[in-house]
Amino acid sequence: MDELEFRRRILSEPKLRDSDINAAITANEQNAQFAEEILDLDKQIVKAMTVDVPEDLADRILFNQSSTTQGNVIRPNFARKTMAMAASVAFVVGVLVGQVNWGNLVVSPAQASLATTAIKHVVDEKPFVESLDEQVPSSQINAKMVPFDHQLSDTFPYHVYYLNHCGFGKSNALHMVFQGEKGKVTLFLTGIAADQVVNFDQDGMSGAVQPMGNNSLIVVGTEGENITKIVESLSKIIKPTI
Repeated sequence: MDELEFRRRILSEPKLRDSDINAAITANEQNAQFAEEILDLDKQIVKAMTVDVPEDLADRILFNQSSTTQGNVIRPNFARKTMAMAASVAFVVGVLVGQVNWGNLVVSPAQASLATTAIKHVVDEKPFVESLDEQVPSSQINAKMVPFDHQLSDTFPYHVYYLNHCGFGKSNALHMVFQGEKGKVTLFLTGIAADQVVNFDQDGMSGAVQPMGNNSLIVVGTEGENITKIVESLSKIIKPTI
């Protein structure tokens, strides 16, 4: 063992005395002196860190804290009580929001997610579908609706520019672009259920989520498009097959 390794090991573990360390101490007087000095230093450090605690220290600390804060008791306590009351009110309101059936006043997270996902699809895929005109017939629409257990009971009443399947959140969807009164309208029929009708306006677009059994019909158009009229029209001809 060289001198550098010896010093490194002694510094890291002053009390270490294995065969290699003992051999190095025996073979070299300077090593023996260095090991003894480091051991003494370690003992001094341990002694310095060992401090006797007065028996009445805890009582003295509590007394000092009480004396220091005695003149300011009212304001801190009032602030704490006010904050506690506000937290309690917030908790109760949170419980009520979770338990009460608010109907159409509150959009559920699932439905908000459907709307957000639909709008993102429309924005992201607009450059791709904007120039397409596949002139999709109703027979092809029915073929794409098969995985969602729905079919058209009549001819689709709008000119269809684009039709395909797409990923939609954690599910899949039928993705259609057709002509509305104000401009192009996008339709998604997805395998994610919704529990109520929800209308939404976001990013210059208007839309609606319409429950259809275990599926959801989502329609998104430009702002000013009569989405309600379109959804009512389509709900009459898109029917379950089972």
